[in-house]
Amino acid sequence: MSSEVIAGVVGAWSVTHAALGIYFLLAYALGRREREILLFSALCFTFSLASLGEASDYLARTTEAYVRADMLTHAGYIMGAAVNVHFALAFGRVREQRRIAFVLYGVALAFEIVNFTGGLWVARRTFTTTVLGASMHYSIGVPSVLCELLYAIGLFEVLVTSSLLLRAYVFGRKEALSALIGAGILVPAAANDIGLASGWITRTMPLLPHAFLLYAFSVASALLLRYRIAKGELESAASSLRERTEELKHSHAELRQIQDELSTKRQLAVVGELAAAIAHEVRNPLAVIVNAVAGLRRGSLRPEDRTTLLDIVEEEAGRLNRLVGDLLRFARPFAISRQQVSLIEMANRFNDTDDEGQAVHVHVDGAPDAEIVWVDPNLFRLVFDNLISNARQAMRDGGTVEVRLRRDDLPGVPCVRVEVEDRGQGMSPDVRRRALDPFYTTRPSGTGLGLPIVQRIVEAHGGRLAIESTEAVGTTVTLHFPVAGPTSLAHGERASIAS
Repeated sequence: MSSEVIAGVVGAWSVTHAALGIYFLLAYALGRREREILLFSALCFTFSLASLGEASDYLARTTEAYVRADMLTHAGYIMGAAVNVHFALAFGRVREQRRIAFVLYGVALAFEIVNFTGGLWVARRTFTTTVLGASMHYSIGVPSVLCELLYAIGLFEVLVTSSLLLRAYVFGRKEALSALIGAGILVPAAANDIGLASGWITRTMPLLPHAFLLYAFSVASALLLRYRIAKGELESAASSLRERTEELKHSHAELRQIQDELSTKRQLAVVGELAAAIAHEVRNPLAVIVNAVAGLRRGSLRPEDRTTLLDIVEEEAGRLNRLVGDLLRFARPFAISRQQVSLIEMANRFNDTDDEGQAVHVHVDGAPDAEIVWVDPNLFRLVFDNLISNARQAMRDGGTVEVRLRRDDLPGVPCVRVEVEDRGQGMSPDVRRRALDPFYTTRPSGTGLGLPIVQRIVEAHGGRLAIESTEAVGTTVTLHFPVAGPTSLAHGERASIAS
């Protein structure tokens, strides 16, 4: 086998290495954004350069040509050894790989400078040997101390690469076995080429270009095997997720059934509580009416007593009528028909009036940007009526009910804040906790539905209600609700304030 034939074979390996580098570079560019793919692409290009130098060495006939070929070969191997270790670090997912790579490339760059300045050799020797039955002539540089150090570092880097791939395999990276076998082929090939370059071995030929070709295909197999393993794991995970999804659907159906049952039981409990509360509220006035009617049946009843009993019947009948009216407002759905309303004007309707002989002044403090809102006027008259009536009744000795209107926008929602404040007797903590409970009242003639109705009207408008109260100091009821707009009218907005 002549030098030209061997040069052609090694040159073909150089083209193959370059093609592999392009393939992995395209794989990285087209979506496989993994560092080891990019690094292996760079490794293929460095070994392509080294193989090109080896092919040139077989064709060289002058000392200058031998020197250029050796520089080219060593340039590829110097950088290739550093990239190979970096690739193994990335493949094995070793921490601090960037810091280690920085040192590797720094050392490689230093030796590249020594290489291209001719500092790797101190002299050259020419040999004639027989390889595979053919006589071959070649020139070898006598290595300097730096060159010997380079060869030691290069062999060490090949061993480190194999160790890192072995570590990856031991830690569960099954696909690393293929790359590990390829790296194992590199070790004796590197030792052979170092011995050949140093002059320790004479009856052989450079093996790294051939060994690296096997190494390249073993790494490609490892990367493909990784994707196959990952695909299998993804399919297994997808199957597991489908099973879990079916289990969740089944659990969700059972949970929905349980929730429906709980909702039905809760509704029945609420209906029971409501019925008990209504029965309690109705029983007292009915008992008074029955007693009054029994008194009216007595023939010896004086006219003034008859008048008193009739007044009692009328009062209790009115109480029952108010109870039924409040109950209907509380329980039935309401249709909200938004209109442009002036809250200041609506609040001023209650100003300077007299309640049961006690002068209670209503002072309205409204900001201009909070005056006009889009709400249901009939429902909001009921809101103000209940709140101001409660405030007046809390101030038996007279005083001023403060009504404040302000803009208080919530994130992304234009809102109005309405505060109704009295300086009356206030509420105890127990009364405050139950203030919004239906049928709970501390007034002898109250139905206990005023504040619950107000709360549901405000919530039906998308707002909320809060109460702050201190005994012997007073009570402040705060409403927040969206300003809304005329578009609600176009859509015929309806909302229910029933539970």
